[in-house]
Amino acid sequence: MEKISVIIPVKNEGKKIEQCLAAVFAQSFVPDEVIIVDGHSTDETVKKAQKYPVLIFYENYHTRAGANQIGIENANGDFIAFTDADCIPENDWLENLMKEFREGIVGVGGGIINLGDGLWEKSINLAVGTFLGSANSVQGRFFKEKRYVRSISGCNSMYRKLDLLRVGGFDVTLGTAEDTELNSKLLKIGKLLYTPASIIHHNHNRGLKDFAKRMHQYGYGRAKSKLFDIQIIPPIFIVILLASIVITPLVFIAFFVLYLVILLISGLYFFIRQKDPRYFLTVPLVLLIEHSSFTAGFWRGILKK
Repeated sequence: MEKISVIIPVKNEGKKIEQCLAAVFAQSFVPDEVIIVDGHSTDETVKKAQKYPVLIFYENYHTRAGANQIGIENANGDFIAFTDADCIPENDWLENLMKEFREGIVGVGGGIINLGDGLWEKSINLAVGTFLGSANSVQGRFFKEKRYVRSISGCNSMYRKLDLLRVGGFDVTLGTAEDTELNSKLLKIGKLLYTPASIIHHNHNRGLKDFAKRMHQYGYGRAKSKLFDIQIIPPIFIVILLASIVITPLVFIAFFVLYLVILLISGLYFFIRQKDPRYFLTVPLVLLIEHSSFTAGFWRGILKK
Protein backbone atom coordinates (compact mmCIF):
# COMPACT_ATOMS: atom_id res chain seq x y z
CA MET A 1 0.00 0.00 0.00
CA GLU A 2 1.11 3.54 -0.69
CA LYS A 3 2.37 5.43 2.33
CA ILE A 4 0.68 8.44 3.95
CA SER A 5 2.54 11.24 5.73
CA VAL A 6 0.72 13.80 7.88
CA ILE A 7 2.32 17.22 8.29
CA ILE A 8 1.35 19.53 11.16
CA PRO A 9 2.96 23.00 11.36
CA VAL A 10 3.03 24.31 14.94
CA LYS A 11 4.11 27.20 17.10
CA ASN A 12 3.10 27.60 20.74
CA GLU A 13 0.24 25.11 20.47
CA GLY A 14 0.93 23.34 23.76
CA LYS A 15 -2.71 23.55 24.83
CA LYS A 16 -4.05 21.85 21.69
CA ILE A 17 -1.38 19.63 20.13
CA GLU A 18 -2.14 16.51 22.20
CA GLN A 19 -5.82 16.50 21.29
CA CYS A 20 -4.91 16.85 17.63
CA LEU A 21 -2.32 14.06 17.71
CA ALA A 22 -4.64 11.72 19.61
CA ALA A 23 -7.15 12.08 16.77
CA VAL A 24 -4.50 11.65 14.05
CA PHE A 25 -3.21 8.42 15.57
CA ALA A 26 -6.77 7.10 16.00
CA GLN A 27 -7.41 7.13 12.26
CA SER A 28 -8.99 4.16 10.46
CA PHE A 29 -6.05 4.59 8.06
CA VAL A 30 -3.16 5.03 10.49
CA PRO A 31 -0.54 7.27 8.82
CA ASP A 32 2.91 5.84 8.17
CA GLU A 33 4.49 8.92 9.70
CA VAL A 34 3.41 12.13 11.40
CA ILE A 35 5.71 15.10 10.97
CA ILE A 36 5.65 18.06 13.35
CA VAL A 37 7.36 21.18 12.01
CA ASP A 38 7.91 23.64 14.84
CA GLY A 39 8.50 27.36 14.47
CA HIS A 40 10.66 27.41 17.63
CA SER A 41 7.85 27.34 20.18
CA THR A 42 8.48 28.87 23.60
CA ASP A 43 5.91 26.71 25.38
CA GLU A 44 5.65 22.92 25.81
CA THR A 45 4.42 22.17 22.27
CA VAL A 46 7.39 19.99 21.33
CA LYS A 47 7.56 18.25 24.70
CA LYS A 48 3.88 17.30 24.51
CA ALA A 49 4.18 16.23 20.87
CA GLN A 50 7.01 13.87 21.80
CA LYS A 51 4.55 11.78 23.81
CA TYR A 52 3.51 10.40 20.41
CA PRO A 53 5.65 8.64 17.76
CA VAL A 54 6.23 11.75 15.67
CA LEU A 55 9.13 13.15 13.69
CA ILE A 56 10.04 16.71 14.68
CA PHE A 57 11.72 19.29 12.48
CA TYR A 58 12.22 23.03 12.86
CA GLU A 59 11.75 25.89 10.44
CA ASN A 60 13.26 29.37 10.25
CA TYR A 61 11.03 30.92 7.59
CA HIS A 62 8.55 32.12 10.24
CA THR A 63 5.63 31.19 7.98
CA ARG A 64 3.17 28.33 7.83
CA ALA A 65 4.18 27.87 4.20
CA GLY A 66 7.81 27.44 5.23
CA ALA A 67 6.88 24.88 7.88
CA ASN A 68 4.84 22.88 5.38
CA GLN A 69 7.66 22.97 2.85
CA ILE A 70 10.11 21.62 5.41
CA GLY A 71 7.63 18.84 6.07
CA ILE A 72 7.34 17.98 2.37
CA GLU A 73 11.11 17.84 1.96
CA ASN A 74 11.40 15.37 4.84
CA ALA A 75 8.31 13.27 4.16
CA ASN A 76 8.62 9.67 2.97
CA GLY A 77 4.95 9.21 2.12
CA ASP A 78 3.54 8.86 -1.39
CA PHE A 79 0.59 10.95 -0.21
CA ILE A 80 0.87 13.95 2.13
CA ALA A 81 -1.98 15.23 4.28
CA PHE A 82 -1.97 18.59 6.09
CA THR A 83 -3.76 19.74 9.21
CA ASP A 84 -3.16 22.16 12.10
CA ALA A 85 -2.64 21.73 15.82
CA ASP A 86 -5.97 23.39 16.59
CA CYS A 87 -7.82 20.83 14.46
CA ILE A 88 -9.40 17.54 15.53
CA PRO A 89 -9.93 15.17 12.59
CA GLU A 90 -12.72 12.61 12.70
CA ASN A 91 -11.43 9.04 12.70
CA ASP A 92 -12.13 8.40 9.00
CA TRP A 93 -10.49 11.67 7.90
CA LEU A 94 -7.52 10.16 6.06
CA GLU A 95 -9.52 7.24 4.68
CA ASN A 96 -12.13 9.50 3.10
CA LEU A 97 -9.48 11.75 1.57
CA MET A 98 -7.43 8.86 0.24
CA LYS A 99 -10.25 7.01 -1.48
CA GLU A 100 -11.11 9.98 -3.71
CA PHE A 101 -7.81 9.97 -5.57
CA ARG A 102 -7.88 8.82 -9.17
CA GLU A 103 -6.38 9.87 -12.46
CA GLY A 104 -6.57 13.62 -13.01
CA ILE A 105 -7.14 14.55 -9.36
CA VAL A 106 -4.14 16.25 -7.78
CA GLY A 107 -5.66 17.20 -4.43
CA VAL A 108 -8.56 16.29 -2.16
CA GLY A 109 -9.90 18.44 0.66
CA GLY A 110 -12.59 17.96 3.26
CA GLY A 111 -15.12 19.91 5.25
CA ILE A 112 -14.42 22.09 8.29
CA ILE A 113 -16.73 22.43 11.27
CA ASN A 114 -15.73 25.49 13.27
CA LEU A 115 -15.91 25.29 17.06
CA GLY A 116 -16.38 28.05 19.61
CA ASP A 117 -18.21 28.79 22.84
CA GLY A 118 -18.25 32.55 23.26
CA LEU A 119 -20.73 34.91 21.64
CA TRP A 120 -18.18 36.39 19.26
CA GLU A 121 -16.68 33.05 18.33
CA LYS A 122 -20.13 31.72 17.50
CA SER A 123 -20.99 34.89 15.59
CA ILE A 124 -17.79 34.63 13.55
CA ASN A 125 -18.47 30.97 12.76
CA LEU A 126 -22.03 31.76 11.68
CA ALA A 127 -20.92 34.69 9.53
CA VAL A 128 -18.13 32.88 7.67
CA GLY A 129 -20.50 30.00 6.98
CA THR A 130 -22.55 32.20 4.65
CA PHE A 131 -22.09 33.39 1.07
CA LEU A 132 -21.47 36.90 2.38
CA GLY A 133 -18.76 35.54 4.67
CA SER A 134 -16.93 33.08 2.42
CA ALA A 135 -18.54 33.27 -1.04
CA ASN A 136 -18.35 29.77 -2.55
CA SER A 137 -15.07 28.84 -0.89
CA VAL A 138 -14.98 25.46 0.87
CA GLN A 139 -12.20 26.92 3.01
CA GLY A 140 -14.78 28.83 4.99
CA ARG A 141 -18.10 27.09 4.40
CA PHE A 142 -19.23 23.51 4.91
CA PHE A 143 -20.94 22.14 1.80
CA LYS A 144 -22.87 18.87 1.91
CA GLU A 145 -22.17 17.91 -1.71
CA LYS A 146 -19.00 16.60 -3.30
CA ARG A 147 -17.64 19.03 -5.90
CA TYR A 148 -14.63 20.15 -7.91
CA VAL A 149 -13.24 23.39 -6.50
CA ARG A 150 -10.57 26.00 -7.13
CA SER A 151 -8.99 25.63 -3.70
CA ILE A 152 -9.03 23.31 -0.69
CA SER A 153 -8.23 24.12 2.92
CA GLY A 154 -4.67 23.99 4.17
CA CYS A 155 -5.81 22.32 7.39
CA ASN A 156 -7.82 19.58 5.69
CA SER A 157 -6.11 18.45 2.49
CA MET A 158 -4.13 15.66 0.86
CA TYR A 159 -1.88 15.61 -2.21
CA ARG A 160 0.53 13.28 -3.96
CA LYS A 161 4.07 14.15 -2.98
CA LEU A 162 5.19 13.93 -6.61
CA ASP A 163 2.60 16.55 -7.62
CA LEU A 164 3.70 18.88 -4.81
CA LEU A 165 7.31 18.59 -5.95
CA ARG A 166 6.29 19.04 -9.58
CA VAL A 167 4.76 22.47 -8.92
CA GLY A 168 7.52 23.56 -6.55
CA GLY A 169 5.62 23.16 -3.29
CA PHE A 170 4.78 26.13 -1.10
CA ASP A 171 5.99 29.69 -1.54
CA VAL A 172 7.82 29.94 1.79
CA THR A 173 7.72 33.75 1.78
CA LEU A 174 3.93 33.91 2.10
CA GLY A 175 2.57 34.69 5.54
CA THR A 176 -0.99 33.81 4.55
CA ALA A 177 -3.05 32.43 1.63
CA GLU A 178 -0.22 29.96 1.05
CA ASP A 179 -2.67 27.10 0.53
CA THR A 180 -4.61 29.05 -2.09
CA GLU A 181 -1.39 29.90 -3.93
CA LEU A 182 -0.33 26.25 -3.89
CA ASN A 183 -3.73 25.13 -5.16
CA SER A 184 -3.61 27.63 -8.02
CA LYS A 185 -0.37 26.00 -9.23
CA LEU A 186 -1.81 22.50 -8.87
CA LEU A 187 -4.87 23.41 -10.95
CA LYS A 188 -2.55 23.74 -13.93
CA ILE A 189 -1.84 20.00 -13.85
CA GLY A 190 -5.11 18.53 -12.57
CA LYS A 191 -8.32 18.93 -10.56
CA LEU A 192 -9.06 19.59 -6.90
CA LEU A 193 -11.92 17.71 -5.28
CA TYR A 194 -13.88 18.59 -2.14
CA THR A 195 -15.57 15.82 -0.16
CA PRO A 196 -17.85 16.51 2.83
CA ALA A 197 -17.15 13.01 4.16
CA SER A 198 -13.70 13.99 5.40
CA ILE A 199 -14.26 16.27 8.40
CA ILE A 200 -12.08 18.12 10.85
CA HIS A 201 -13.27 20.19 13.81
CA HIS A 202 -11.41 23.49 13.95
CA ASN A 203 -11.09 25.55 17.12
CA HIS A 204 -9.82 28.96 15.99
CA ASN A 205 -10.24 30.42 19.47
CA ARG A 206 -10.43 33.93 18.02
CA GLY A 207 -12.10 37.14 19.08
CA LEU A 208 -12.95 40.13 16.91
CA LYS A 209 -9.44 41.57 17.02
CA ASP A 210 -7.76 38.35 15.92
CA PHE A 211 -10.45 37.78 13.30
CA ALA A 212 -9.95 41.26 11.82
CA LYS A 213 -6.18 40.75 11.75
CA ARG A 214 -6.56 37.40 10.02
CA MET A 215 -8.93 38.81 7.38
CA HIS A 216 -6.49 41.66 6.72
CA GLN A 217 -3.66 39.17 6.27
CA TYR A 218 -5.81 37.02 4.02
CA GLY A 219 -6.68 39.95 1.76
CA TYR A 220 -3.03 41.00 1.65
CA GLY A 221 -1.88 37.47 0.82
CA ARG A 222 -4.36 37.03 -2.01
CA ALA A 223 -3.36 40.35 -3.56
CA LYS A 224 0.38 39.68 -3.30
CA SER A 225 -0.12 36.24 -4.86
CA LYS A 226 -2.41 37.68 -7.57
CA LEU A 227 -5.19 35.24 -6.62
CA PHE A 228 -8.17 36.99 -8.13
CA ASP A 229 -11.60 35.36 -7.97
CA ILE A 230 -15.07 36.12 -6.59
CA GLN A 231 -13.60 37.18 -3.24
CA ILE A 232 -12.13 40.34 -4.74
CA ILE A 233 -15.61 41.73 -5.44
CA PRO A 234 -15.87 43.62 -2.09
CA PRO A 235 -12.54 45.49 -2.54
CA ILE A 236 -13.43 46.44 -6.12
CA PHE A 237 -16.98 47.39 -5.19
CA ILE A 238 -15.85 49.62 -2.33
CA VAL A 239 -13.50 51.58 -4.62
CA ILE A 240 -16.30 52.11 -7.13
CA LEU A 241 -18.64 53.09 -4.32
CA LEU A 242 -16.19 55.65 -2.94
CA ALA A 243 -15.66 57.07 -6.42
CA SER A 244 -19.41 57.55 -6.76
CA ILE A 245 -19.30 60.15 -3.97
CA VAL A 246 -17.60 62.54 -6.38
CA ILE A 247 -20.00 61.81 -9.24
CA THR A 248 -23.31 61.49 -7.39
CA PRO A 249 -23.49 61.15 -3.59
CA LEU A 250 -27.03 59.76 -3.86
CA VAL A 251 -25.69 56.59 -5.50
CA PHE A 252 -23.23 56.13 -2.65
CA ILE A 253 -25.94 56.61 -0.04
CA ALA A 254 -28.32 54.23 -1.82
CA PHE A 255 -25.76 51.41 -2.15
CA PHE A 256 -24.46 51.91 1.38
CA VAL A 257 -27.99 51.68 2.81
CA LEU A 258 -28.64 48.58 0.67
CA TYR A 259 -25.45 46.98 2.02
CA LEU A 260 -26.50 47.67 5.62
CA VAL A 261 -29.96 46.24 4.95
CA ILE A 262 -28.40 43.03 3.56
CA LEU A 263 -26.21 42.73 6.66
CA LEU A 264 -29.20 43.23 8.96
CA ILE A 265 -31.19 40.61 7.06
CA SER A 266 -28.33 38.20 7.73
CA GLY A 267 -28.50 39.11 11.40
CA LEU A 268 -32.28 38.63 11.44
CA TYR A 269 -31.88 35.21 9.83
CA PHE A 270 -29.54 34.00 12.58
CA PHE A 271 -31.62 35.69 15.27
CA ILE A 272 -34.56 33.52 14.16
CA ARG A 273 -32.54 30.39 13.42
CA GLN A 274 -30.53 30.42 16.66
CA LYS A 275 -33.36 31.92 18.73
CA ASP A 276 -30.95 34.48 20.15
CA PRO A 277 -31.62 38.21 19.53
CA ARG A 278 -27.96 39.10 20.04
CA TYR A 279 -27.09 37.69 16.61
CA PHE A 280 -29.23 40.36 14.98
CA LEU A 281 -26.37 42.80 15.66
CA THR A 282 -23.29 40.61 16.20
CA VAL A 283 -23.38 38.77 12.85
CA PRO A 284 -23.75 41.98 10.77
CA LEU A 285 -20.88 43.52 12.77
CA VAL A 286 -18.67 40.49 12.08
CA LEU A 287 -19.45 40.69 8.36
CA LEU A 288 -18.71 44.42 8.33
CA ILE A 289 -15.37 43.85 10.06
CA GLU A 290 -14.53 40.99 7.71
CA HIS A 291 -15.28 42.95 4.54
CA SER A 292 -13.47 46.11 5.66
CA SER A 293 -10.40 44.25 6.97
CA PHE A 294 -10.13 42.06 3.88
CA THR A 295 -10.50 45.13 1.64
CA ALA A 296 -7.81 47.06 3.53
CA GLY A 297 -5.43 44.11 3.33
CA PHE A 298 -6.17 43.52 -0.35
CA TRP A 299 -5.42 47.07 -1.42
CA ARG A 300 -2.35 47.15 0.80
CA GLY A 301 -1.11 44.08 -1.07
CA ILE A 302 -1.90 45.65 -4.45
CA LEU A 303 -0.23 48.97 -3.70
CA LYS A 304 2.83 47.75 -1.80
CA LYS A 305 5.90 47.44 -3.98
